[in-house]
Amino acid sequence: SGRVGTDGDPPFFAAMGRVRVAAVQCSSRMGTKAAVDANVAKIEGLVRKAAAEGARFVVLPECAVTGYTSQAFLHIWHVPGRRLMPRFAGVNPQGIALPADSPVVLRLCALAGELGIYLTIPFVEAGAEGKYYNTVCLANPKGDLAVHYRKTHLWSFVDDSWCSCGSEPGLLDTEFGRVGLGICYDIHRLGQLYEGKDLWCLLYSVAWYGHPTEGPAERWFRRDLSETYLGKGALQCHVVAANWSTDREYSWDGMGYSSIYDPLGRRLAFLNEENGDRILYHDLPYGASLWKGRLCRRLKSLGLLLRRACLRAPPANPSRALCDDDDA
Repeated sequence: SGRVGTDGDPPFFAAMGRVRVAAVQCSSRMGTKAAVDANVAKIEGLVRKAAAEGARFVVLPECAVTGYTSQAFLHIWHVPGRRLMPRFAGVNPQGIALPADSPVVLRLCALAGELGIYLTIPFVEAGAEGKYYNTVCLANPKGDLAVHYRKTHLWSFVDDSWCSCGSEPGLLDTEFGRVGLGICYDIHRLGQLYEGKDLWCLLYSVAWYGHPTEGPAERWFRRDLSETYLGKGALQCHVVAANWSTDREYSWDGMGYSSIYDPLGRRLAFLNEENGDRILYHDLPYGASLWKGRLCRRLKSLGLLLRRACLRAPPANPSRALCDDDDA
């Protein structure tokens, strides 16, 4: 499954219960129905491989079913009348984009049911009234379409040419914990979208593009993502980030380096390639081991608050101020 790195788990995530997750890093074609058929055939093979390795959650890159852009990053979806950046040639999604109840989506739901897994299904969705959405659905182990999520924070450089915006979070309570869905540029607002939702894991479909304001993809997944958007004061849950890849090298930056993170924002495992189809695995803690970690963090926060209150409070006896380090 490619060169894999790991930084290991923090001590308080000692396993009492673990479940295997998989981030599929793969390329897609876009622009025709034949491309969709080819994508689905490849995805099915990768998903079967991940399930055979014991994965119960399988996460695919952004719009992996229909393609997000061309691999050369020169063609994107374009609805006539919408703005199109000069770099790109536009491809009309009409007749290629998929309704959420399309045979293609239902086929992938059935695959999840056959394998007994949770599977993200990311695609360009044909919605009502001629609107199109950047969508990811979540199929459950029974083969049901359990969650239907639309990208809530659009990347104007590409999405403005075709995409309408979603507004609702995508949540599902599983036997392992509550999961949420996110798509690429959503990361800038997912902390607010899922605030107070008590997520166990974010299933994060990505098609990253490295540019001056975001930095190169390797640095983004290694450092910037976790420092800015994960851990303390942000998303405090596991994150399975499946990024796109290309079949060969191109001059643009953004593909590869799919990663898995813990609730503190620490990267647990990652792929170190940009090209080709790979699968990244990691066994995430759940249940009692997860609650132990949450309890430790909350008790630590409470201890800091009590210490600060003690330091601010006027001493009852000016000759001796009691603090929580004292024996008395």
